[in-house]
Amino acid sequence: MPAIAIVFAVAAAFATQAKTESSSALVDAYIPMGPGQPCENTGLKCETIQTEFICTVNDQQAFGLRNPSDDTSCSVDLYYPEQ
Repeated sequence: MPAIAIVFAVAAAFATQAKTESSSALVDAYIPMGPGQPCENTGLKCETIQTEFICTVNDQQAFGLRNPSDDTSCSVDLYYPEQ
C-alpha cells in the first residue's frame, strides 16, 4: 500500500510541474496592421493557453505570430495569464 501512495505522489508532482511550466510560457503580442503588412510588436507578453481574459492593447485584440519567421502571421489568439 505505501508503494502505491509513493507512485501516486510522484505522478501528481510531475503533473503539477508540467502545468506550471506550460502556463509560464509567454510570447510577444502583436497588432495586425492590415493584409500583407508586418504586425506591430506591442512590447506586451501574453500566453497561448486559454484563460478568461483575451490579450488586448488599447482595446484592440493582440495576437501571437503563427510563424516566428513571418512578421505578417499574427493570428494566434493570446490571453492574459491567470493570477
